[in-house]
Amino acid sequence: MSSLPPTLPPPLTSTSVSPISDCYFSDTDFEDIEDKDMYKSMLKRDERRFKNADRDHDGIATREQFTAFLHPEEYDYMRDVVVQETIEDIDKNGDGKINLDEYLGDMYTPESGESEPEWVQTEKKHFIEIRDANKDGFLDAGEVANWILPGEVDHADNEAKHLIHETDTDKDGQLSLSELTDKMDFIKSSTITDYGGMRVDEHDEL
Repeated sequence: MSSLPPTLPPPLTSTSVSPISDCYFSDTDFEDIEDKDMYKSMLKRDERRFKNADRDHDGIATREQFTAFLHPEEYDYMRDVVVQETIEDIDKNGDGKINLDEYLGDMYTPESGESEPEWVQTEKKHFIEIRDANKDGFLDAGEVANWILPGEVDHADNEAKHLIHETDTDKDGQLSLSELTDKMDFIKSSTITDYGGMRVDEHDEL
């Protein structure tokens, strides 16, 4: 009695790729893998990414869609997937957002007796003062997006905000004449005021 051949996914071509859900896995396929649960979760994650890349939802990825699957950070319509995956990677307690310890833990693991490096202190400051825009102690999806996918960075705007933050000593959101004069050396050393600094020097020489 002859048996029918097993059902196979359609063959791949140079311009199309089958979704992961077309592949068939059984528990025996994971026998040689140490962390089976992790591997299965990665397959589900890849399938989710594939479905987002497959914009026409036909179950087949074109060359461009497959590129979006491999490099989602380069495609605007894949931003949500990149943000979600980042949160999943860093969010250790599973609350769907990133706290300061999780943020730092993704970059730095302290050794016993080791003093905290200066760059870690800088990252703490960035988290509190810049990344956590609503000051609730966490990075939500929107704040993570601004962190990892900032788009076209306006360096002048960033430097201006930095100058105001450092100069506005009473934190009223405005710069008084006394605050400006007290911080004049700091202001003139900023990259955004190089031209202004030169003009002040020229005026002093006259």
